[in-house]
Amino acid sequence: EKQLGCLLPPDEGPCRALVPRWYYDRYTQSCQEFTYGGCHGNANNFLTFDDCEKRCWTIKKVPKICRLEADGGPCRSHLRRFAFNLSSMRCEEFIYGGCYGNANNFRDLQSCVDHCLPEKTGPLLCYSPKDEGLCSSSVPRYYYDSKTKSCKEFRYSGCGGNANNFVTEADCYNVCRKAGSQKPRLSKAGSAFRRRMGIKLVKRPQSSHPTS
Repeated sequence: EKQLGCLLPPDEGPCRALVPRWYYDRYTQSCQEFTYGGCHGNANNFLTFDDCEKRCWTIKKVPKICRLEADGGPCRSHLRRFAFNLSSMRCEEFIYGGCYGNANNFRDLQSCVDHCLPEKTGPLLCYSPKDEGLCSSSVPRYYYDSKTKSCKEFRYSGCGGNANNFVTEADCYNVCRKAGSQKPRLSKAGSAFRRRMGIKLVKRPQSSHPTS
């Protein structure tokens, strides 16, 4: 998409001219002036402030920490965490080493969604990325793409994966295209996934102790 160029870092290029240009700063979420060398560079390069604004104004505003790139840090632990990806506008899993890094680091998907997503209008499962799973089958399924706000077909391997997995396109739309302002909750996603996959949770009966 054209707006993806707005998320690139400013690039002066290898030449030595001193040309005033404008770029979109993903961290301040505003258009800023920089000096362009005159050749090469990237798409985040505009002749005027107005040109920059016209191209990049549609990028949704998110809290400051959510604009940072995911940083695993220098340590060697293998911790499953979530970070907000400003390019895909999704919370995505990454591996955290256990030290340093930055504040775009959430222990679970729910925390990341609650803090970073500009609009939260459906169940949490609809914000999960496509996940083909772990097995070797090729089963046609549908997942909801929260960026394009559409249901897309993919090939499910038959096991594993996540709750963003629907048998039909209609099922996908019925669950994920609901309007509203309520925040999505993980418990709803989990129960929906269990029903769809036929997983039953069986409570272990409590042992009874005679009182006599």
